[in-house]
Amino acid sequence: MNCPVMKKGYTESLLIALVLFIGVFTTNALAAEKSTDQLLEEARAAVKSASVQEVKSIVDRNDDKVLLLDIRDMKEYIVDHIHGAQNMSRAVGLSPRILEHHMKKIAPDKTARIIVYCEFETKAPLATKSLNEIGYANAVYMKGGLKAWKDSGYPLEKK
Repeated sequence: MNCPVMKKGYTESLLIALVLFIGVFTTNALAAEKSTDQLLEEARAAVKSASVQEVKSIVDRNDDKVLLLDIRDMKEYIVDHIHGAQNMSRAVGLSPRILEHHMKKIAPDKTARIIVYCEFETKAPLATKSLNEIGYANAVYMKGGLKAWKDSGYPLEKK
């Protein structure tokens, strides 16, 4: 049977199904994609932070049970960093899991208290969230980053 009405109805149904499929696929793809700001806000909401004053108190006590983790690039760390901080770059160009891969060498005890900082409180919340996700439940980030530390007039070291 070669019925033009049947072909027209079949073609329209196919077109409607295709449009619906593309619409659902596009909506799901867009819903899954998040902006950097969204990811950062989610990380800040999901993890704990420490104030610059709290971190300064820890540094002043020379508390060796607390790991200060500077996740800026090595070049930035060499210029200045908080006394006692270890550098573990969390650069955008590196594998997103480099921090997690090397943490077992830096802090084998997953119950250790870790304070993460970067320059402006942008990478630190994301890194802290990653650390929490792999079992470092006592990892927090320093609110305000190294900029807040500098603005408070606290001392820095050079490498």
